[in-house]
Amino acid sequence: MSGGRYKKKPVEITAVRWTEDEPMRTLIDFTNGLVQLNDVDQVFRVYDRLHDTWVAFEYGDWIIRGIQGEYYPCKADVFEATYTRTSEPDANPSEGAR
Repeated sequence: MSGGRYKKKPVEITAVRWTEDEPMRTLIDFTNGLVQLNDVDQVFRVYDRLHDTWVAFEYGDWIIRGIQGEYYPCKADVFEATYTRTSEPDANPSEGAR
């Protein structure tokens, strides 16, 4: 049987929060262009290459670069319950992108 309780391993990620004040260029650079941004209709998507699909996100969501270089959105309340800051914000969060 493989069921049971599990604890998440401590993994450090890089993330950017998408807000109305955040320049589009920040998210474009962070995701290496793997993002679709339509602020007129407020339709935003990031490409999840692990699942080969575009995933919708909204203002206030965090966009995470995972341990395999994948990008995915995370709601703010889930992000705040799951992650703690390990350093000051990067001047250029796209650095180190895979």
